[in-house]
Order: sequence, then structure tokens, then C-alpha cells
Amino acid sequence: MEAENFLDLLKQVVADGKISFYYYCDPTSPITALHHLEIPYPGELSPVDLPYRWHAEKPSEDLVDAVWDDDSHSWIENSDKSQPALIAKLQASNAAMQKKMENYEAAKIKDAQNNDKIVQALSGVQKGQAQTTVVLAQLVPMVQQLSKSVNTPDTSDKPNAADETKKEEGAE
Repeated sequence: MEAENFLDLLKQVVADGKISFYYYCDPTSPITALHHLEIPYPGELSPVDLPYRWHAEKPSEDLVDAVWDDDSHSWIENSDKSQPALIAKLQASNAAMQKKMENYEAAKIKDAQNNDKIVQALSGVQKGQAQTTVVLAQLVPMVQQLSKSVNTPDTSDKPNAADETKKEEGAE
């Protein structure tokens, strides 16, 4: 209760113009309260007279964890749970997903081209097999005819068994 009474009293003193508020920022501190600490000061300080890391500008109420940025001379968001930080994370993950999709599409196109080459090679093999089958179909009857002529004796060239026995009897 005493802290609330002190704050009410402090706000009244500020409203009367007797106390000014300045904001201390230590962005390297692990204590979040020191990232944007409100400091009451009796009277006013010129920007030149402000101590190190003290700032006259109040951080925006929209910032969850405000820290002073020396480059832009303004308060920026330090929390990774704030809306701007979440949007930045989503944009980064979206860019990464977009790149993965592009790589996937390129790989898909390359695979399709490889598949076309395989299909062409297989169709060439099938044509070759069809031609081989046609040639074999023509050669099989010839081979069968040759094998019949080799397996069956020719009667005109060889004498009969009866002729041979007659020759043998007459020779005696």
C-alpha cells in the first residue's frame, strides 16, 4: 500500500511540475527492469547534462521490453515475445520455407527430366528386344530345318544295309 501511495504522491508532484521523469537503460543487464527504468528527478536536466544511459524520451507503451538504441536514438523492442519480434521470426521462417520450396521444385523438375530419360532408354531397350524377337522368329525355322537335316541320314549318299550284306557275301 505504501508504494501505491508513494506513486500517487509522486504523480501529483510531477503534475505540479516539480519532478521530471527520466529513463535509465542498461540493455546488457540480465535484469529486465534495468532495460527501461523510470527515474524521478526533481527539476529538469538538459540533454547535455543527462548522465550516461539516461534518456528524457519515454518508451512507447507498445514495447514489452524496451531498450535504447544508440544508432537510431530511440527506444526499440528487446523482447522476443513482442509482436514485431514475432513478425520478424515469422518472416525469417517464411523466407526459409520459401527457399526450401524452391529447392524442392528444382529437385522435382530434375527428377522428372531424369525419369523422361529413363523412359526413353527403356523404350529403346524394348524396341531392341522387339527387333531381336523378329530376327529370332525368322531364324528359328531355319535352325530347325538345319537340325533335321543333320539328324536324319541321307539315303542317297549311304548304301542300304542290305546292299552292304550283298557286297560282303559276294566278296567271299
